[in-house]
Amino acid sequence: MSDRHYAFLRAINTGNRRLTNEQLLAPFVELGFADVAAYQAAGNVTFRAADGAPAESEVEAALADHYGFDVPTFVRTAAELEAIVDAQPFPPDAVAASAGKVQVTLLRAEPSGDQLAALQSLVPAEDQVRVVGREWYWLPVAGISTSAMPVGQIERLLGEMTMRTLGTLQRMAAKYAG
Repeated sequence: MSDRHYAFLRAINTGNRRLTNEQLLAPFVELGFADVAAYQAAGNVTFRAADGAPAESEVEAALADHYGFDVPTFVRTAAELEAIVDAQPFPPDAVAASAGKVQVTLLRAEPSGDQLAALQSLVPAEDQVRVVGREWYWLPVAGISTSAMPVGQIERLLGEMTMRTLGTLQRMAAKYAG
């Protein structure tokens, strides 16, 4: 049996980058992956790969060739996705009291100590941030649209990234478990 993987594509079905699910999934099928499926219309793809996790650069090259534009892609194994949704980076009472949803930002690499210190200096006092491995979790206490979190500045600090709600990742993990 092949292993399940998840690919999170940045900036798909936003602006002028509109793809049908068939168009979205075609490069994954062409790469030889099995059980390829999309979750929501936001660049969330799951698939099975017989030879372990594919390199993100391999997937990105295939997507760029197929779509005609670069698509930063973040691949996680089923075990990594389970760890992300099980992390519980914030106390349940803080999440319950928040007007915002927990956001999970997928990164290319685990941030260094200097990057973590710089990140913490950018976090608005009312928000909470925790970094676990290659993910940074953000609890925008008053909601994402009203937060002063400088996401662009954080991306310049930590490198390319893509963000999903924790709920989206939880639903994906539950739907495609096994």
